[in-house]
Amino acid sequence: MKYKNIWKSFLVLSVVAGFGTGCKKFLDAPPVQSIPKTVALADEKGVIETMNGAYQIVGGGNMFGGKIQVMSELMADQLDGSQLSGDFGETYGRKTSVFGEYKNNMYTDIYQAIYRANVVLENLGVTNAMRDNLEGQGRFVRALSHFELVKLWAQPYGYTPDNSHLGVPLRIATTIVSQPRATVKQVYDQIIADLKIAEVKLPDNNNGYATKWAAKALLAKVYFQMNDFVNAYVYADQVISSNKFFLDTYASRFSETGSKESIFKIINSYGTYEPGGELRGQFRSDFNLPTLRFTTAFWATVNTANDTRKALYETVKYPGFIASKKYNSDRFEIPVFHLTEMKLIRAEAAAEQNAHLDVAIQDLNDILNRAYGGTKSIPPGSSASLIKANARLERSIELAGEGNRLSEIKRIGARGENIDKRGAAWNCNGLILQFPQGEMATNTGFTRNPEGGCN
Repeated sequence: MKYKNIWKSFLVLSVVAGFGTGCKKFLDAPPVQSIPKTVALADEKGVIETMNGAYQIVGGGNMFGGKIQVMSELMADQLDGSQLSGDFGETYGRKTSVFGEYKNNMYTDIYQAIYRANVVLENLGVTNAMRDNLEGQGRFVRALSHFELVKLWAQPYGYTPDNSHLGVPLRIATTIVSQPRATVKQVYDQIIADLKIAEVKLPDNNNGYATKWAAKALLAKVYFQMNDFVNAYVYADQVISSNKFFLDTYASRFSETGSKESIFKIINSYGTYEPGGELRGQFRSDFNLPTLRFTTAFWATVNTANDTRKALYETVKYPGFIASKKYNSDRFEIPVFHLTEMKLIRAEAAAEQNAHLDVAIQDLNDILNRAYGGTKSIPPGSSASLIKANARLERSIELAGEGNRLSEIKRIGARGENIDKRGAAWNCNGLILQFPQGEMATNTGFTRNPEGGCN
């Protein structure tokens, strides 16, 4: 990645409206313009526009508009990759190299989002009424981006006892210098530090931008990935107990009108910013057989009596193939965090602590009731082990195609349990991506990941 070329001149979005303009949302924007940094950041409006530019990257195809989910699913164990080739075949084969435009462009853009967040954080002096809000948003985007990077390009938290193994470059300033890889502990410490500030600085409601609840939801996910079940429970519980989010239908999760479950989402704005093109491009099944399909083994977990989630899959139109219908729409909003995941985190975290089991049972039964049309539940007094087993199974079904399964393989693997259905060790070399050649070319001392497949 050529940081000097990317960062030599700064691009910001000339966004119609800013904060407080009703339903324009953070991603309504005309084409990107090149504006000198000294002009763009001369006042609060310029800082707001810069923050908008960071959000556009977060919602774009190289991040949550599709590539993060696609790359995660390719390395996990629910897709049928027998007919994949090129970059997808390499990634599915769990043997990525320094090359591969699909992967490398994603890496570049995630760091570009971090860079823009850093620009905002370094220019808060020109802000006034929006200072705390903008700081919270900048720290949230920086934390979210580093979190996705460290999950994909490094062995998971828990790989070494003190987490001193190599993570990713930690970029918390706009200085254009080569950065070595920080340790995984250092990356997670910075993510948590940013989010702890963000949850205080951000408001309850923020006109489509990140809120304190988004920061808390991300903290729940971060602690859960660390297998820190005490803190994961605390933050998931705070989000759920806010009563600001409500379980909704499966059809609403990826819909143009959005879901009542969404805690932080990429907003669709008709004709202006319509996210999810990469998800539609790889998973959509209503017109043609999609590139990415699911295994028959995964389908067997869904294809059970009374499970309404069977309707989310196309099993007739393309004989012999299992395709998802989740992204079969011309446009939709993308929930980055939603209530279903918070309930699953709270339930499993409770089971791991053998505490709050009544809460965990209710969380699971809420999800089971929706999934099975009221015909399935776990009984009062269920054991922690039964709760955990059900939470893991429901997570594997509920979040299929949403980029979560790889994180679970790594997280649970770090606890000493190998759940990969493809038979690989949770810590094999191929379950982490290789850094782009551009990153290593700018720093001869940069430590690359070992290469090797692990099916």
